[in-house]
Amino acid sequence: MFFTLFLEKKYNLLRIVLLLVIMLVTYISFFSSKELQYFVLDTLSFQNTSSLGHLFEWLEGVNSMLKNPMGIGLAMSGNASGVDQSLKISGENQFLIYGVQMGFLGLLIYTAILFKGIKDCLKVFKHSSIQHVQSISYVAAATKIGLLIPLFTANAELYLFVSFFTWFLIGFIQTYYLNNSLNRNNQ
Repeated sequence: MFFTLFLEKKYNLLRIVLLLVIMLVTYISFFSSKELQYFVLDTLSFQNTSSLGHLFEWLEGVNSMLKNPMGIGLAMSGNASGVDQSLKISGENQFLIYGVQMGFLGLLIYTAILFKGIKDCLKVFKHSSIQHVQSISYVAAATKIGLLIPLFTANAELYLFVSFFTWFLIGFIQTYYLNNSLNRNNQ
């Protein structure tokens, strides 16, 4: 929501949403039930079993990356059905899954492709005059930005429709972006 409001330059509405978030945090901190306060505090301090489980998985993944900087191979990490559960390492973070499987270089390439795709989608959104291209670039950028937080706590690329669809949109925008930049250079 913040990304969309910022992109559309609706700063007043952005301030209102930010104020509502601050009010919600204040309400939870001072006026909500003790159970809700303890649940939020336990989650943020990694005392909740789910949060603690994510933390252990992340540490296991980072440890594996430090031991094997070139990776341990595909289908050795994550929570996909092809992964042998007795060998599974770090199934709780998309970035760490790629890092464990393909090493630091693979993680760097994946992250670079992701952020380059988002950056180029935003450029096309701002500078294109074709409505459907603007819409596609907006959807691609907003979806990938929206998936950044879930990528830290889940293997989101495992959901093939979301993965294939968003990468297809980014590929379409990359083709459009490269064709237009090549056309500008040739003129």
